[in-house]
Amino acid sequence: MPSLNQNGKSLNPYLLVGPALLAAFLFSWSIFHSDLSKREAREGVPVVNMMQGGNLWLPQIHSQQLRTKPPLFYWSGLISSKIMGEVNEVSLRIPSVLAGAGTVLLTTFMGMRLFSPLIGCLAGLIITTCWRFAYLGSHARIDMLFVFFITLAFVALWEYSREGKTSLKWWAGIAMGLAVLTKGPLGWVFPLLALFIFCRIHKNFRVPWLHILFLPIGLSALWLAFGIIAGGEEFSKMIYQETVGRVAGSEAIHIHPKPFYYYIPQVFVGMAPWSLFLPFAIWYGFKNQDISWKFCLITFATLFIFLSLFPGKRGDYLLPLYPVGAIMLAVYFSRTGAELKQGMSFPTWIVMGMMMVLVLILGFSALLPDFNFDSFSAFLNSRDRWMAQLLYDSHRPPTLFLIVGTLGMVLFWLNLRKALNENSGIKVSGVITGWAFVLFFLVHGPAARIVNEQTSLRPFAEKLKQIAGDRPVFKFGEIREDLFYYMDMKIKKVYLDTAEFSKAPKALLLIRKTYEPNWLKDFPEKKIILTTDVGFETYYLYE
Repeated sequence: MPSLNQNGKSLNPYLLVGPALLAAFLFSWSIFHSDLSKREAREGVPVVNMMQGGNLWLPQIHSQQLRTKPPLFYWSGLISSKIMGEVNEVSLRIPSVLAGAGTVLLTTFMGMRLFSPLIGCLAGLIITTCWRFAYLGSHARIDMLFVFFITLAFVALWEYSREGKTSLKWWAGIAMGLAVLTKGPLGWVFPLLALFIFCRIHKNFRVPWLHILFLPIGLSALWLAFGIIAGGEEFSKMIYQETVGRVAGSEAIHIHPKPFYYYIPQVFVGMAPWSLFLPFAIWYGFKNQDISWKFCLITFATLFIFLSLFPGKRGDYLLPLYPVGAIMLAVYFSRTGAELKQGMSFPTWIVMGMMMVLVLILGFSALLPDFNFDSFSAFLNSRDRWMAQLLYDSHRPPTLFLIVGTLGMVLFWLNLRKALNENSGIKVSGVITGWAFVLFFLVHGPAARIVNEQTSLRPFAEKLKQIAGDRPVFKFGEIREDLFYYMDMKIKKVYLDTAEFSKAPKALLLIRKTYEPNWLKDFPEKKIILTTDVGFETYYLYE
């Protein structure tokens, strides 16, 4: 039987923990100074309902609408909120920060066990500085907790095949079950499919099939039983649509329909800047493959192909393949040789080009206090142009900061070129890690705070609550989830039948401009008393 571990050395505790600590710092950097986005608020509303005594088994938007996801993420948000004493931005984001840092730790550990301590550490640094991973690690979203349990399952399965410890069978099965309770059946189907394919190639790989088949089913069945008792027919319909309906592309649910090739650019965007090297890493691995590398590739390819076959697609769905993708990239960077340099030069020069673009932007910003972004209308849409002009006019950093930033980008460029000339993949990856960390640190910090000030609907919600007082507030059509959240979810919905609204003469009516109803002319006494254009979305409040 070929060895399942190329690494005969003991784990280095500093290399193991270092990337996770860096990730925890980066991910927690922005959780304290920004309001919830609309997608974060979508996950926060069920936690508020649970905190106020709502059903723990059925995440709810309100008493008449279920959230179409299992409850584990909401339980984690509830626990952190209980510890902090209230539901707020920080308590909702803490589970993602912990899960993100935990995933980095697991990725580092898996890289060490599959290959070497150096490769494991490098894999941890790479996944920490992937754009989408760093973003989701600091936001109240389900995806990061889901990828943590998926990665834990793969780590436990690999270790079980190496060492045969009975406890690892239970860890693997429970981890897959918790993944299902976080986001649904994909947490069970994806590992099973990847393992089945891998076992066809490497027949001596030991898999505890009974544990990973029936433990997830048992945990899911327990939740389904309580859900059916509490939710009845409505819950059953929701489960059917989220399983059978999602696979079949049902029009009854919003499945984000995309073409089959949608995930190709999404991988490159989500794993930026490292994705530039990914095709070369995969090609190099094919020519120098071993059993550990096959395990990573099959896991990566299985999820990518499997998800591409579904009509509904989102870039966030690819997050579970990031850990093995980071390991494959780390293996690539750890090698040297003339052949490797030929593949590494092209993406490295692209990264160096990005650095020079930043040098020009920072340099021109230092030299030109006044700048008109309309001259870039061919490259920026109206919203991006407006935001760029706002940042430039009202929040332009001090000239000294811009000069230091320009010199910093030049320094990164020089060091990256030196590392490339030395044919050192380790040094190339080290420079890119430092550069990406600095960018994400600034973007997730000051830039995110400034943008949030201009896009958050929280100030509008606070004004609306002051005006409303004890009067009921109705809405017609869809409104953003963050507005609903910051209104303390005290908004009633008006349908075409306006009877309830008519019986409340002091009621207020909230309407998004694009949803203005025809029946509004039946209430000529109603007038606009508050409006907002935050984030290019106009809302009217009628009295």
